[in-house]
Amino acid sequence: MLQETYKRALGAKRKPLAADADEIRPWIFTIMRHVWQNERRRVSRSRQTVFDEAISVSGESPELAMNRKLLVSEVRAAVDSLPGMWREIIVMRDMEDLSYAEIAAILDCPIGTVMSRLARGREALRQLLMPRVPEVRR
Repeated sequence: MLQETYKRALGAKRKPLAADADEIRPWIFTIMRHVWQNERRRVSRSRQTVFDEAISVSGESPELAMNRKLLVSEVRAAVDSLPGMWREIIVMRDMEDLSYAEIAAILDCPIGTVMSRLARGREALRQLLMPRVPEVRR
């Protein structure tokens, strides 16, 4: 996906000026989002599902590695079950660390919309994951 994004960015007719770095990152993420959407469409048509393996940290116990893989799997499943408009904003903000303004530019929507979708998405994610968290006794 990254290679295809760079390929499309380098081949683009209209590019942001190199001097204005604030415009480059949202522009690249917009291209990457389109590449990702196209790939999702292609995969859904062919009915293939690709799952990434969780990378275990060397030197950790097998039990800890298994728990880490299980946690990663549960969080991925919860994020994947969210509606697309919430999922992509959570990924861009919490995983890619983009600013609200950058996300708004990528999605071509107001910053307030980004903030409200992020809040709703995080709350939905919290509701999905709360049953999996063991109760803490006080």
